[in-house]
Amino acid sequence: MNTLRKLSAASALAALVAFPVVGTLPALASSHQDAPLITLDHAANTTDVYAFVVVRNGVKFLDVALAVYPHEEPGVGPNKYNFDSNVLYQIFLADPTTGADRVAYQFQFSDTYKTQATILQSYTGVVAANGDAAQNFTQTYTVTKVAGGMSTVLGTGTVPPNNQGVATPKYNKGDNGLNVAKDGVSDPAALDDYTRNAIATLSNGYRSFAGQRDDAFYGDINSIFDLLALRSGASNRFDSQGGFNVHFLTLDIPLTDITGGDQQTLGVYATTSRRANTVLTDGVGSAGSTPTGNWVQVGRQGNPLFCEAFIAIKDKDLYNRTKPTSDATLFKTYADNPELGALINALVLKADIAPTTGRSDLAAIFIPDVIKIDLSTARARLPGGGATSAILPDDAGYSRLSIFGGDLLESPLAGHPFRLPGSALGADASKFYVPGGWPNGRRIGEDVVDIGVTAVISDLRSLPLTIRSADGIDNVNSNDMIFNKVFPYSATPHNGHNFVHNAQVAVSPLVNLATRGMIGTGDGALIGGFVVRGAASVQVLVRALGPSLTNFGVAGAVGDTTIEIYSGQTLLTSNDDWKTTQQAAIVATGLAPLNDKESAALITVPPGAYTMIVRGKNGATGIGLMETYLVGQ
Repeated sequence: MNTLRKLSAASALAALVAFPVVGTLPALASSHQDAPLITLDHAANTTDVYAFVVVRNGVKFLDVALAVYPHEEPGVGPNKYNFDSNVLYQIFLADPTTGADRVAYQFQFSDTYKTQATILQSYTGVVAANGDAAQNFTQTYTVTKVAGGMSTVLGTGTVPPNNQGVATPKYNKGDNGLNVAKDGVSDPAALDDYTRNAIATLSNGYRSFAGQRDDAFYGDINSIFDLLALRSGASNRFDSQGGFNVHFLTLDIPLTDITGGDQQTLGVYATTSRRANTVLTDGVGSAGSTPTGNWVQVGRQGNPLFCEAFIAIKDKDLYNRTKPTSDATLFKTYADNPELGALINALVLKADIAPTTGRSDLAAIFIPDVIKIDLSTARARLPGGGATSAILPDDAGYSRLSIFGGDLLESPLAGHPFRLPGSALGADASKFYVPGGWPNGRRIGEDVVDIGVTAVISDLRSLPLTIRSADGIDNVNSNDMIFNKVFPYSATPHNGHNFVHNAQVAVSPLVNLATRGMIGTGDGALIGGFVVRGAASVQVLVRALGPSLTNFGVAGAVGDTTIEIYSGQTLLTSNDDWKTTQQAAIVATGLAPLNDKESAALITVPPGAYTMIVRGKNGATGIGLMETYLVGQ
């Protein structure tokens, strides 16, 4: 850790040694199946932990969240996925150096049936409001703060229904249960009714939410575990979690209620626990299971990747039964001497490039295994549906690659292991910076596979730093749902009546379009359209070519073009001279126009019909070419 503080880790961005990675990589994933025993206990199986700073009404909060129950199939029946009332779910604030607990936030659930004299376990009709008569099975929960040996009940909340479809129409577009789930929003008032009304206002400024949500982790785990045969190509992306839900609980913690406020770095992790004993009976008088005894920890999650990609099989279950205070003794060797680095050298790089011993940089992230977050920064930048989304663009400066995508936050307070001097970044030498996301906290929507692999194959231990980028290594660069920019931040759960698993490899959502014609004035503009099918938003590149057509023997080509994209009567985007906006992103597609006077735009759009209008600038006329390409999802 001390080495890293001297290093200015990710000053990489200034002294970058580019080394694009191609080929296959060993398995990296979220904690969906991280250890043998916990895979048998879905309701207690932690998938992801999040921690990031937000600001609401001028007040800073630490937002922490835990997702459990991996790979929830949307819908199902007659029973549905739920939190387990026999599991104690806890999110901890901890010492970032030792891993010692400072505060625990406990979520405990209770179950209620309106009637059990029916096969309709979940819904007896259309649910108009959370917990109403039609939501037959309803869960409530209590949030308790435990600190300094004292327990304080902060309040209670109600779990909204899962997104079944027809029974839960308000989750879905047009409040129609036959439609796909709603997109994310930036206004709390625009949240669907179930989500908005499930946000519980607790004491002392806290807020909580617990319910089903889209799985925010994305990556091609199927190919990684299929003999490392990763897919390639924009039309062959496979998100293993695409179309699946999780159960998600989150808490807005006012920094004024944390000892030390925002002048510190904290650790965040989560656990799940069950009672020590379970008594089972059978026969006519069977009463079901009866849990008794003390709580025993069965699951743990801090940073993504550590248990599954670093810890050997013989110690994985031990990790889930221990606390972060034991990590330096039990598991530090796995960070210092990562087998993963050796596998990458052997299978991918074919040389001893990724350092495999003395990895103090990786130990700074994973030991103790708590997410280390600098509370002194401004709020985190948040994702929506991508930088070019027509529905909800990412915040300016947000990168799914965090620091490796140039996403940094000014840090006025020392203490985080990846705090960087501005002089190393070509910024104000009197200031310091931390990553905008993991490994400084973790935001919903970050590409932890690409971030983690980049860290493993790079060397952050001495200057000049050597960064070898793993951007896009698993060919999945985005989630299949648009995130919310307001609490609870995660995306709407998929509709059990209308969803697609791995929408990127379903029926092609867009057939590339190209049409050439005469561009006149007024109503004589060149007009075309395209349709996006399926359930997922896609990124498309639209181009309007003119001057460069003369290179291909086209006579009378228009000398300058403009382009507009409409959804119905709504203008989504326009462009005049493609280099004026999005130049780097357009070049990166490999489809940039050949002439500066030609037009192009990258835009992310949901399923639907769209119109393109190409005009000659300042009334110019002539032959033009209109094109649309699917470039990403």
